[in-house]
Amino acid sequence: MKEHSRCFVSLRTLCVILLSIATLSPAIGQPKRYSAIIPALHDRLITSGRESVLQLQRQRFVLFVYRNAVAVASDADFLNTGKDTLSQEFALPSAGHAGTGDENGERISNGILSVQMWIEGQRIAPEFIHDGNEDWYTIRSRFAPGEHHRVKAVFWAQTSLSDLTSIPGRDSVIIPLGRRFFVLDLSHATVWKNVIESIDVRVVLKGGLSFRQDSVSCEPDTYHLQDSTITWSFRDMKPSTRDNIIVSYTPSGIRGSVPNTIARLETFIVKTVYDRLLDYTRQGDEK
Repeated sequence: MKEHSRCFVSLRTLCVILLSIATLSPAIGQPKRYSAIIPALHDRLITSGRESVLQLQRQRFVLFVYRNAVAVASDADFLNTGKDTLSQEFALPSAGHAGTGDENGERISNGILSVQMWIEGQRIAPEFIHDGNEDWYTIRSRFAPGEHHRVKAVFWAQTSLSDLTSIPGRDSVIIPLGRRFFVLDLSHATVWKNVIESIDVRVVLKGGLSFRQDSVSCEPDTYHLQDSTITWSFRDMKPSTRDNIIVSYTPSGIRGSVPNTIARLETFIVKTVYDRLLDYTRQGDEK
């Protein structure tokens, strides 16, 4: 009887230990409802139902997609349609930003990183603002009546479905294998005045990724595919959540020398990919 009792106590102790480990283990790299949400420029001070006097005339995105990350260059042309000179804040939401990218509801952004911004070719260091449960990168520009400016941004985000950026020691946490995912949020661009004349999106698969081999899935299905480049072209539109672009993919094969932690990945993106991305967009401008 005592032997049975000791066995029971030992078994109960083992169960408690295992449950404790199970409770702690999600902190390291387990999938959560996080994804890369790529934002358009916001006016974070405009309340629902209002519209800016600035018109967003044209918007362009170029996205380089790697096994664990997407690097983004975006530029937008704005026109002051009002009668007064104004000082306008342009904002990019990061961590905490919600966006529709899942039939089960909202996903929360795991944050855009290493943001660089320009107005009319002049680089301006963005201000980082923490507002409630959201983080923002913002810059400000003055517009005389009838004046237009081009606002440009470069940033990146990791695309695994884990919230790795919140884990201490991210320089040593391995990015887990599995499905990758990002949403290009066009719908928030409706705060700007009137319809948008054109929105052009170019998604370029890099680092050995290919459309079929890596099971790439894209919505909406109005895209054009050529080799490893996927493009969308929208004209005269007020985008809604139905127009948000959703891309998911599962990297296949051997990862090779691709960085596999956030810190190493960030070094690779900022020191290598940004230059390639900016060169690519400049070549597009020249054409």
